[in-house]
Amino acid sequence: MKSRLLLNILLVAILALLGAYLISNQEPEAVKSDRLVALDKNKIEQISIVKNNSFEMDFKRSETTWSITKPFRARANSEVIKLVLDLAEAPVINEIKEISKNFGFEPPKYAVTLDQEVIKFGDINEVTNEQYVQVNNRTFLTKTHHGYNLPYDPIKVVDRRILGAEEIPVVFETKTWRAERGINGMWSMTSETENLPAITPSKIKIWAMGWPYTTATETIITRESPDSEFDSIKISFENGRQIGVSIKKIEKGYLLRRSDEDILYKVGNDAGLRLIDPYEVARTL
Repeated sequence: MKSRLLLNILLVAILALLGAYLISNQEPEAVKSDRLVALDKNKIEQISIVKNNSFEMDFKRSETTWSITKPFRARANSEVIKLVLDLAEAPVINEIKEISKNFGFEPPKYAVTLDQEVIKFGDINEVTNEQYVQVNNRTFLTKTHHGYNLPYDPIKVVDRRILGAEEIPVVFETKTWRAERGINGMWSMTSETENLPAITPSKIKIWAMGWPYTTATETIITRESPDSEFDSIKISFENGRQIGVSIKKIEKGYLLRRSDEDILYKVGNDAGLRLIDPYEVARTL
């Protein structure tokens, strides 16, 4: 009787030890409380994205705006950047102790650098539907949407708005007229052409505020300087910056190009006419 009891106790102890061994040596190892990188996404200043055999893009933060600095100059779409910065909060689902060539890091599908931290994206685990990622020579599994949210085409990352959120215009100037916001917030217009009708401050304000809310229907990368067919408007902002905007009439609208970017912004006939001609806006109000 006593020997049977001792045998049962021994079997229970062996099973407990075996269970503990299996749990401690199970792959992959669960580390759900960890993140891929120890960064504050609100303090990240630079981003680099390399897509295997496709493109390389660099981004830089300036105040609240992210700009593309490579392979062309443009303002970046804030929603796309937000998805990339979410990598700083991406959780580690599991860490893989065993290194394998089957994880897809030779070369990686994407390599994303957040300041100095590099995150490499490999293959999808078909069993768990999670993605292999590598940080500092450690391999993890994380949710697939982080990889799916990375940009697949550089032009899709460009902000289609003609002006950024922090670019508040205070002066517009062409060869024939000048619109300016005074210290009291009232807009006024002076013209080199005497026969142009006067515009009320309220109508000038409505026209000026149309610039930040105008979005291009299409964006095109260009390396060429604007030719003689382009007209131009110089815009000064509340923060002291100035840009020139070159404008060209085309068959189905207008092409606009900022002097600080390598992008042509295409807008329709009505939207383009309202931008370049404050008198057109005044006539319709």
